[in-house]
Amino acid sequence: MRKNYFSLTGFNLRLTLSNAVQSLDSKFLNRGLIAVTTGLPHHSKAPRVILVQKQFAVGTATDLMHLPKNYKMGNVVFGDYERDEVECGLTRKEIRDGQKCPRAYLEVPPLDITPHPEFSRFGVGNSLALIKLLRPVKSNYMVPICLPSISERTRKKVNKYVYLVDYISSVPRDFDFERMGKKTVKLYTHRECKRHRMKSKLSSEGVTHVLCSSGCGVRPGAPIITHTMEGRFELMGLAAGGAPCSHRSMRRRLNDEPPLYIDVFPYASWIINVISAHKIPKAYPETFQLTDGGSRIGIKKGLRSRSYSQMSDWKGRTFATGNLCFASRKAQRKASFFYAEKFEMIAGSAAQVHIVLNVYTGYECRIMCCRLTLPSRDLNPSVEGVGGFNVTIIFSSEWFPYGFTFSMGLSGMNVTYSD
Repeated sequence: MRKNYFSLTGFNLRLTLSNAVQSLDSKFLNRGLIAVTTGLPHHSKAPRVILVQKQFAVGTATDLMHLPKNYKMGNVVFGDYERDEVECGLTRKEIRDGQKCPRAYLEVPPLDITPHPEFSRFGVGNSLALIKLLRPVKSNYMVPICLPSISERTRKKVNKYVYLVDYISSVPRDFDFERMGKKTVKLYTHRECKRHRMKSKLSSEGVTHVLCSSGCGVRPGAPIITHTMEGRFELMGLAAGGAPCSHRSMRRRLNDEPPLYIDVFPYASWIINVISAHKIPKAYPETFQLTDGGSRIGIKKGLRSRSYSQMSDWKGRTFATGNLCFASRKAQRKASFFYAEKFEMIAGSAAQVHIVLNVYTGYECRIMCCRLTLPSRDLNPSVEGVGGFNVTIIFSSEWFPYGFTFSMGLSGMNVTYSD
């Protein structure tokens, strides 16, 4: 049961029910995820890396460690850097008039490159490497991509389609005109890929954990990304290379020599350990947790009161409320993403809207996490009741010229006897 209260005049209100994939901002795929490291201009080589933390990016070890002769590693360039309103200096009046931050790119020098030990010590042909930036990315809209989860890997054994994202140019030079492209490819597991390569009588892949896909002409370092049912974008693999496209029909099928990717999931714990070692150099207890809402020390369940305050924080344009939103992936899998809705208000002239949403789930389900995707972080929503059966969301928009759009997603758990 849901009650919507909108105090507005002169609007055409459109409520669109949608699933989790459609309710979140799909522009994340084309916003600042891919960075190109460039030293002196090379005619054919520009290693790709992808942001996994505000100060760390991941790429292939061969591209980052084995450089061409007489070349050195240059700066990391985010070709489509999305600035927030504070960074580009937009005032409330400019935001009200519909102005947005102009297109920009960010150039950051690398501080350190850490290859995986299997590449640096055990002679594996290709692996992953972490590159640490000189300073963290400041914009709140440059959200790092999530590392893969076991549940999404299991789902991709049935639903094999993922997104391949890369710059259209092999060596991007003028970022005022460079654009990124997105292509849907079919993903094959390590076992399926190995069986296909043996059938085609191909040599060893040179990668410990390998994936392959349909298509051709994939450049090294290009990521394959999946969109989970909860709305997250997860990094499934990084391209290790592939055969060029000799004719058009090769772009959609599984070829004799398919593109190879480094599976990121087996390296997820290593990536977390390397980043944590730089962020927390001292020894810390097992109950210490790194969350989007800040660090905290866990308390035993028996020592905690049933009624406790819920954490709230921004992640990009998404305002999340609920301790479960900032818990580990394993803890989040205990809840179900059961509701998503997109709201769109069309105005003939400049207008302002005050929104009050009451969501009631009945006594069979407790709402554990509430996510609001808003146009900007300038809004200050109030979310009350998370952890119970009734959630109230209140916020007021600034004046907007044409339309106002936001979306809401809820995760919940079934009620037990103790509740």
